[in-house]
Amino acid sequence: MKVPPQWQKNTMIVAGLLVIMAFLLVATGCTQQAPSTTTTTPVPVSSSTAVVPGTTIQQTLPASDGGKMVTFTESDNGATKEIAAPSQFAIQLMENPTTGFSWNATASPGLEILSSDYKENSHPDGMVGVGGTHTWILISNDSGTYTFNAVYKRPWEATTGNESGYNLTINVVHA
Repeated sequence: MKVPPQWQKNTMIVAGLLVIMAFLLVATGCTQQAPSTTTTTPVPVSSSTAVVPGTTIQQTLPASDGGKMVTFTESDNGATKEIAAPSQFAIQLMENPTTGFSWNATASPGLEILSSDYKENSHPDGMVGVGGTHTWILISNDSGTYTFNAVYKRPWEATTGNESGYNLTINVVHA
């Protein structure tokens, strides 16, 4: 059976129009913003105040017993500090987990990490890639010399030795 040339021409036009319509549907669907599926949940940070980026001010946080808690920051990296036992103290380091980087912290035996919290810096709605502050609350009941170490890296990448690090030595003395 032979198809008349006019039908062949009409079939080609219809097929071409269908391809154009499919392209337009895909193109308009790709340019619309998908609804946001993420939610922001505030994380409590033991009644602390955020470290202002670039500052070297040692802050004091309220302790759970109503007294004041000493807080160490980036400016204390590599230092040796003295605290009285038993007392809580805090370490606050800037962090931006939106880049995949986070602090991997360890404390020597004798130091107990009571909490580890992250608080995102305040920012306008819709802004992405905002960093914040990671706060650890620690305690040591016994006198001695202890260390807190942290490595800033992506957890899925191998440690190379070129990562940023934080090291703090704490001398705990009985008052």
